[in-house]
Amino acid sequence: VFVALWIARFVIAKDSGDTDAEITAYFADDGNRTRQVTTFFLVLGAGLFFVWFLTVLRGRLAQAEGRPGPLTALAFGAGLVSLGLWLVANVFFAAVAFAVDFTENELYTVEPNTFRLLDNMGYTLWFSGTTIASLVVIATSILSLRTGFVPKWFGWLGFVAAATMLVAFFFIPFLIWLGWVLVVSVVLIWKPVADA
Repeated sequence: VFVALWIARFVIAKDSGDTDAEITAYFADDGNRTRQVTTFFLVLGAGLFFVWFLTVLRGRLAQAEGRPGPLTALAFGAGLVSLGLWLVANVFFAAVAFAVDFTENELYTVEPNTFRLLDNMGYTLWFSGTTIASLVVIATSILSLRTGFVPKWFGWLGFVAAATMLVAFFFIPFLIWLGWVLVVSVVLIWKPVADA
């Protein structure tokens, strides 16, 4: 569900344009503001399911590690930090739309440079969260190679995925991260707890 909600967020989001006139026109359109607000709630919902994913992953990693050891703590802690950064980034991405929609008598005037500042701050936080999430992948991959928690080929592939996430300011590493979460989720569902 975490993956599906993020993909829905990317599908629904619409580019605001680059020029002052395009940005102003974008936020003058009620439909565009509704898209921004909708994407905010999609990411918030994704966050709820990510906490659930992290909790299940933590339990399985602790079982594989023999106790809640350092790799389990690393994966769980890095996941929570990443989520916090994604949620704060989400606030910056939706701030202007919320300001326009919730200001009575249309007192809020969209200032394109303010939007650009908030949008860039949001993007910086967003890719920082993805970079930190690489530690979830690394910790899981190390335990996979030691214990067979997930297939060993996937453990090795995890290191490649984590390496791409170190350059998460490009968009593609986040999609790789979503793919990784999807595969691990399938493994967690498919592989019984007793076998983990």
